[in-house]
Amino acid sequence: MSIMIECENLVKIYKTLDFEVLALQGLDLTVEKGELMAIIGNSGSGKSTLLNMLGGLDRPSAGRLMVDGHDLLKISSSQLVEYKRRTVGFVWQNNARNLIPYLTAVQNVELPLILNSCSKKRQRANELLEMVSLTHRRNSRLQELSGGEQQRVAIAIALANQPSLLLADEPTGSVDHKTAGSLFELFQRLNRELNQTIVIVTHDRQLSRMVSRVVAIRDGRTSSEFLLRQSYTEELAKLKALGLAESDSETESSHEELVVLDRSGRLQLPREYLNALGIQGRDMMRAELEEGRIVLLPKAPAASSAPAAPAAPSVPGPGQATEH
Repeated sequence: MSIMIECENLVKIYKTLDFEVLALQGLDLTVEKGELMAIIGNSGSGKSTLLNMLGGLDRPSAGRLMVDGHDLLKISSSQLVEYKRRTVGFVWQNNARNLIPYLTAVQNVELPLILNSCSKKRQRANELLEMVSLTHRRNSRLQELSGGEQQRVAIAIALANQPSLLLADEPTGSVDHKTAGSLFELFQRLNRELNQTIVIVTHDRQLSRMVSRVVAIRDGRTSSEFLLRQSYTEELAKLKALGLAESDSETESSHEELVVLDRSGRLQLPREYLNALGIQGRDMMRAELEEGRIVLLPKAPAASSAPAAPAAPSVPGPGQATEH
């Protein structure tokens, strides 16, 4: 398959008058065309920074970032405007950024079509609302729609100009768990029926298990990937249908976590492994090659180099002579 996204040693630095913040520090990531994947990470890990750069809302400081043949490090300002109009669609967590409140659902979807001089804008808008199962709400305004319905309209808007890449930043952050599940199922259907490339940033690890590939970002780098075990695919679908795929143990058994080795030979070990061994901060470890495996061991305790303490002077006991 061809590549949609290629990040190589990607760096992003935010500068102020007083200090610099290193948001991404050498991130590597590849996403194929037609792939549906999720990005997870704690607050401040760099996942939203990455999404903003993929969407053309921010520029990289260094490294390489290619999206559908566009070099986002070298792209001109005018090319960037066209890139945002044609190549990417964006769904925000905050519905106020997705929709204009005094317009109906169908009018909101029509807006990007008007800006791109679409001749059959109403027909296309109705097709998009049907695609997200919201035809019956096309004449409703923002305050008349539930949170899940508002996000469906936002997805229709993001798809209006047939983007190569659909980006979603915490699209289920403001809805309940059941609605979030239905939105993820919508993303799955769009990916399957349209072969739409979709990248979703989410903090919800339960929902992220509904996609076949999950990339974890920590401290501005790709730390690990979770890949769906093929033998668990059907079993996971049965659990979800019965509403039983709720606990971490059930969902985690469907995915295998793989540590990512970047192009410089660096890797990040899972935090729980380090905590179990009491490894913190910049602790050093020994690496040994053993029967085709790389084994990491705690560093050997440093040998004591302090000189031996001088012997205490001998005090003669009773009846013992001393030398003169």
